[in-house]
This record gives sequence, structure tokens and C-alpha cells, in this order.
Amino acid sequence: MSAAQSTEKPLDPWQNHSSTGEIRKKDLLEEFVWTAGDVTVKRADRSHYSWAKTGLRLEHHIFRGHFDLQSVPQFGTLFIAGPRYAKVFLNGKLLGSNSTNPEAPINFRVFHFDVGTALRKGDNVLAVEAIRGRGVVTGAGSEALHQFGYGEVFAAKLLAGRFGNDDAPPLVVTNSTWRSIAEPKKDDWQSPAFDDSAWPRVESLGSIDGNIEFRQWSVDAGMYGWPGYTGMSSFLRAIPIAAVRVTRTYDGEGQLQHVEAITQEHAVAPFTVELTAPHPTDEQAPAMLVDFGKEIAGRLVIDSGSDQDATLSIAYGEDEMEAMATGLTPGQRGGNYLGTNLLDVPANGRARGPKSAFRYVRITFLRGAPRIPFRSIHAEAITYPVKYEGGFESSDARLNRIFATAAYTAHLCMQDDIWDAPKRDRGRWAGDLDVEAGTILGVFGDTFALEDTLRHLADDTAPGQAVNGIGGYTAQWITTLAKVYEASGDVAYVRSEHDALRKLLATMDGSLDAQTGLLRRDSKGWGFVDWAPGLYGATDDTFRGSTLEFLRAYEAAPALLRAAGDEAAAKQYEQRAQTMREAARKTFLDLVTHTVGTTWQINSMAVLTNLAPEDNDAIWSQVLAHVKQDTPQDQVISPYFNAYVLDAMSATGHQRTALDWIRTYWGGMLDEGATSFWESYDLRWPKSDPHLSLQADGTSGYFVSYAHGWASWPAPWLQQNVLGVRATSPGYASVDVHPNLLGLEYAHGSVATPHGPIAVSLDHAKAWTMDLPAGIERARVFLPGKSEPAILTHSGHYEFAQP
Repeated sequence: MSAAQSTEKPLDPWQNHSSTGEIRKKDLLEEFVWTAGDVTVKRADRSHYSWAKTGLRLEHHIFRGHFDLQSVPQFGTLFIAGPRYAKVFLNGKLLGSNSTNPEAPINFRVFHFDVGTALRKGDNVLAVEAIRGRGVVTGAGSEALHQFGYGEVFAAKLLAGRFGNDDAPPLVVTNSTWRSIAEPKKDDWQSPAFDDSAWPRVESLGSIDGNIEFRQWSVDAGMYGWPGYTGMSSFLRAIPIAAVRVTRTYDGEGQLQHVEAITQEHAVAPFTVELTAPHPTDEQAPAMLVDFGKEIAGRLVIDSGSDQDATLSIAYGEDEMEAMATGLTPGQRGGNYLGTNLLDVPANGRARGPKSAFRYVRITFLRGAPRIPFRSIHAEAITYPVKYEGGFESSDARLNRIFATAAYTAHLCMQDDIWDAPKRDRGRWAGDLDVEAGTILGVFGDTFALEDTLRHLADDTAPGQAVNGIGGYTAQWITTLAKVYEASGDVAYVRSEHDALRKLLATMDGSLDAQTGLLRRDSKGWGFVDWAPGLYGATDDTFRGSTLEFLRAYEAAPALLRAAGDEAAAKQYEQRAQTMREAARKTFLDLVTHTVGTTWQINSMAVLTNLAPEDNDAIWSQVLAHVKQDTPQDQVISPYFNAYVLDAMSATGHQRTALDWIRTYWGGMLDEGATSFWESYDLRWPKSDPHLSLQADGTSGYFVSYAHGWASWPAPWLQQNVLGVRATSPGYASVDVHPNLLGLEYAHGSVATPHGPIAVSLDHAKAWTMDLPAGIERARVFLPGKSEPAILTHSGHYEFAQP
């Protein structure tokens, strides 16, 4: 049976949702713009202008937009987004100024101004003085994304209504008709009579929600206050998520009343905040900590029932300690990832917090009416609509929960393309994708987001450059493409990516040493294999591991090239793989131990590339048989590379040991309260504040993700090794099924295919069954104790005597 058929309440709220979810209603007209000729990413000397240095690029940019009114509306609200500092004039009247803390995690903000009586009939002029923001980390990406990263975007929108009336008609929005200049020579630029006709028109990046790049890497986390902005692609959906409990309350200079209403669908009385001090400090203001019961990707939603505007501060956390943290230290070790953020809630209106991943939210009630009732405080999950075509259920409740959590973890990362994580980095990473693809294909059978992610990764990588700036990730792009093709059989898609494939193979070829046939130690790109000592940076193991990742990609490339009709290149890379394998075997294998060093990671990759199959028993007995974490001497490994360790254990015939390691390692996260699987984990790390102890990027802290797609491999592993289903030709035209209970009493589930799910049911005391959908031309079923496989050539329900 599939996961969706289980009688247990599903972990993923999308499985239990009765509607299709809210979609993005309409595209917004306003555009992100910047001063033409002064875009950092287009400068040859852009490396001198780091996004991270707050004291760089402090020029004052002036933006002017004209609009005509036939009549003057009674109310008007202006919204400004982008700059860290803005001083705003309408028809020469100062509306106000605002600034953000450039050291804060989010310094890209939305400001709003009541235009009062500044509007007039006829020609109106909006003039804004702005300073670019600090920007955000963007990793690899498009030019538009990097421009966003440098903080060089500006947007304005003036609505003919009060704050909170998002449906009011726009009077003016930023577009390519605006004019802008940096460092004006005259000081009357704010005057409506000033002649700006000689100023150049702005450079437009397009609609603020019209480019998927604007939603990568948390660059738009500060856009939550923009009217009508949903922050999600048209293919995503939003569903409401109720809080399950309020874990902490503090009345301070006020009182929290009917707190229980937050978790009740039909509360007798609404949750209400009374403020006894008109402007309490953050320390004095009433506050509470809300728990949504599980990791979600989305944002907080506040529905006010007050006739006055209110101001709250909110802080997200993937656990309680992150949500309660207020400080920031180097590496964000002790601070919550997006910091503490102000949220303006309109009278009788709705406000949304920033997008991120969280379970807990700390809410502090700062300003508003003396008595503020709330219609609702809930979360809005942003989700990619999927169907759980694949599933797994067995006699081991721990494994069942591991499967569900792994599948949910991958689903959380299916956002505006496939991300590494919904909290950080919220970006496309080819290495993470190599693991995520197996989960997404086996559980959901979805290819759209995977194909779109691969396409963007390739398009954003210049010739000769490594994908994501990491040599091994160029190889992982190719192995992920191979997984997608194997599962989908989509020849047209492979052909559409032929040029990208050849470009990335050429980049890999250019990184090889002509003499040795191995990866050059000075090749372009940062060295990364895993977040473990000695496996990133310029180390011997990083060199060996990256070379074997190259070999794995060269092995996968010929089938892709043949699908694209490029037989000559296919033969070329078959030879290249053979040459590299021989060189790596000669250089890397220890002739005494018959292993490749001592690390679990490198030896696993040696097994998976068939470096020396005759030495797999030695690799097992001397290295992989000792995978554990209960002494200080045991090795460090991330959930990411544990995926390849599991596969290497299986390839050496030790599936039972791999299953036990899943129970121990991934089960360890469950024992520590995980509702999704983490970016990093070690069974020996401290348990009192486990999130603070998670290590990645050479440091540790709350910034490390509690939901990371590269930790989802147990789901496809269980499908492939217990249910035993594997494609043997592209698109599941043919399959091999090697069912194996591995000590379980029973196991049943399914694997997604383009033809529908293959369902397998195993029981140590009953007949075994399999349902084969139409479209699968041939299935070989290898039953334990049988010398020859059963050959199936027709769809339907099959029953086999219990082995």
C-alpha cells in the first residue's frame, strides 16, 4: 500500500488537505529597477564590491517617477522595497524616511508611508533617495539573482487606499519609464518642478514576481510586507496550518487572554492582547511561543480583529531554542536564522511574516490599541503539489516513521525548484539534488521540478566553470540527469539538455591532468566531498573523492549521450571512464589493505564506481563494517554522504547492516525530536541543545538546517532494497524486483513509475504479491531461494508462494 493509504495520520499536511490549496492569484505589475550603468554584477571590477561588506557602495541613488491623476483619492499608501535606506518625497513633500540594520539577517525591507494630502490632480512626482542594501549570499546563479544579492533593486507601489487594503488600485508602480541617477549634483531633485528628462531611464529586472530567480537564496525574505506579493511560483500552493500548542507565555506590560483560541478551530472567545503600557519595550511587551508541531515551509499569518493597526515582532525557529534566541554572533551560531523582524498588521486586516522553514514562532506584541483581538494566528505552508505514488510500511514502526520523515523532508525542499533546504540556503545545489532526485522520483514520480532545477543550474554555469563553484557538483549534475532519465525515459528532455551536458563534460575534461588522467589538484572550483574533517578544501581525500565523483559521472554520460543521438561522444566517454578507472585504481588503491584510505566516504565511492570489485570484500571488512558512532575515534559523516555509504553496503551484500544503520543514525534524529531530517548529524553530539551543536560550513549553530533534502535517502533505499524495485531500462520499460524482508515480519509499499506505481507486498507467513501497471514490458522477479527469476510480461496482479 502507498503511504497515503496508511491509517496513521500523515506527517505531511499536504496529504491530509481537502482542497487544492491557494494559488498565486495574478502577476504583479510593479518591477524591480536600478540605476542604469551602475549595476555591480556587470562591472569588470565587481570582485571589489562584496555583497557582505556593509561599508561598500554607499552612493545615494535618486529615483523619480511621474504619474497623472484625473481625480485625487481619499486615501493613499506608498510601499517602498529594496534599499537599506530610503528618503521619500511626493510632490516635494517629505513623506518620511526609513532604514534597516545592515548587520541584520534581513536588511531588505518593505517600508510603507501614508501619503496624506500630498497627492494632487494632474502631474504627480514621486522622488526617492536610496542606498543599496547589503545583499545576501547567493552562491551560483543568474545575473539577475546576483544583482539582487548585491542589494541593487528598488520597487515602489502607491495604492489608492488605506494600509491593509491590498486590492486598492495602484496609482503608480516602478517600471522602465522611471529615471534614476547616482550622486545628483543638484539639491532640488525632490522638487516636482525639477527637470529629470536628461537622466537615464532605469534598468528594469522585470516584474517582482515574474522571475523565479527572485525567490532563490532567501533574497526576497524581506518582501513579506508587499501588498499582493505571495512569494511563490505559480505552480506552488499555500495551505493553512493551525498551531498545536502555545508553549510559553509572558504577560509583561499587558495580558494575554484566551490563548487557547490559537489552537482551536471554533473558539468561544478570540485570542486577545491587552497592552497596559502604550509603547512597551521589547523586554516589557507581552509575548508567547507558538508550536506548529512539525517543521513547515512557509510563513506566519496574523489576522487582526482590531480597528487599529498593530506592530508585532516575530522570530522563527526550527526548535524552541532557535526561536527564543535573540543575539547574533559570527557565523550566526547563537542567533535565529532570519533574526527578529517587525510585522505591521493593518486594522481588521492580514499580515504575513517572512518565508522560511520553522516549527516555532516567538511573537511579541509591541504596539496597537489597548485591547487587540485576533481572528487567527496560524501558519501558511507553501508547498509543491504532489501525489504520494510511492510508499513503504512494515512491521517496524521506526522504519515506517523514517520513510515518512524522509519523504516529507524532500517535499519540504520542493519549492521554487528543488532547494537544498527551505530555511538555508533555499538554493539549487547539484550535490544535494543527486540525493533528492532519488527520493522525489521514487515517492512522487515528479520530474517537472527536477528538470527545471537541472536546466537552471546548467544555464547559470558559464563554460569552463564548475556547477555551484564545486568541481564534484558538476559531476553530480550529470548523475542526477541520469537518474531523471532512468526514471522518466524522457528522451526529448535529455536531447534538450545535450548542449548543457557537453558543456559540463568539457569543463570536467579541462580539469584533468593530461599525464595522469585524474583530476588536477589546481583545477577550478572549491573542493568539497562532505562536511567531515579532511573532506573539503585542498586535502588528499577531497582530491580522491572528487576524482571518483568525476568517474561516476563519466560512467553515466554514455547512456545520456546515446539518448541524445551523440554516439561518437558516447564512445569517447566510455573510453574516458575506463582510462580514469584504471588510473584511479593504480593511484588510489592501497596494495596492502586493498582499500582507498580509511574514510567511509571515499571507500563507498570506490565501491559505487566499481573501482576494483575484487577488493570490495576488503573495503567491507576493513572500513564499512565499522560504520558506527559510539566512541570518540569513530568517523564523522553527514546525512548526505551516508546515502552513498548505504548504497555501498548494499552493493557489497550487506543490506541487513545498512538497514540497522538507518535505524540507528536516522532513528537517532527521530529520538531527538526530528520531524524532518537534518543537514548534519552525529550520534555523539550533545543532546541538551542539539540544534546549536549541528556542524556545517566549518562551524556550528542554529543556522544549520533541520530540514535538508540530502538527508532523505532512506526512502528510496527502502523501496530499492526491501521492496526491491529497480528500473533496468529508461522509463521503467523493464524492471528487476529483488524483494527481501531483511528480518522484517512484513513490508508492503509501492514505487512511482511513469506508468503508475508498482506495488509490492511481502509477508514472512503469507504469499507475496505484486501489482504491475500497464506499460512495463518486462519484469524479472528474483525470489529468495529461487535459482531463476520469474519473468513477467503483462500487467496485472501477481501472487508468489512465500519463499
